[in-house]
Amino acid sequence: MRRPISGQPLADRRNIGVALLAAGSSRRFGEADKLAVELDGLMLGQQAAFAFPLEHVRRAWVIVPALGHPCEPGWRAMGFDPVVNEAAQEGMGTSVALAARLAQREGLDALVVMLADMPLVPPLHHAALIAAVSAPDDIATSARNGVLMPPAVFGCAHFETLAQLSGDKGARDLLAKGRVIECPDDCLIDIDTPEALERIDATHGQRANDTLKTGPRGD
Repeated sequence: MRRPISGQPLADRRNIGVALLAAGSSRRFGEADKLAVELDGLMLGQQAAFAFPLEHVRRAWVIVPALGHPCEPGWRAMGFDPVVNEAAQEGMGTSVALAARLAQREGLDALVVMLADMPLVPPLHHAALIAAVSAPDDIATSARNGVLMPPAVFGCAHFETLAQLSGDKGARDLLAKGRVIECPDDCLIDIDTPEALERIDATHGQRANDTLKTGPRGD
């Protein structure tokens, strides 16, 4: 069963898509699949999807290296359609490029790019990013300790540039042109190592749990 979309009719939602990037190799995490690790009763890779306010978008994808991931049933139930990135081993830039091509194909006005290993981003931050992008040239980005990073939203004028990305470069050059939307640094932690997961589990478990209980929401 798909998750309810907060009563928001499809016709009333903005012409925006969201891409959850879940195709990374997770080398720093060791042999374990970090996205399948449990955090507060849900797989880590599902937490970001669950917290995203889908009522703001028309399309939602999760970019994966292959079908069959343990998170996949949950992703589908939450409203995210898996799309395979056959070039995932070449770096995150290929996943961003694939997401941009999907957005182009759908004729979307903007695209949200978010990471599956960032479980603590609150729904209201996503909503604020989306609200900051109203024109094709607009970009809204997050920042932690002064470093620009996802989640970010790109107006459609940037889709062609994003679609050309490759390797591990990502979209940092474009993010430098964007408007920074404030968010507490401790909500923008990405889990790259088992130690990072332990720290989040110990110090941010209640925050993550609160996000799950609150569920998707917007202004």
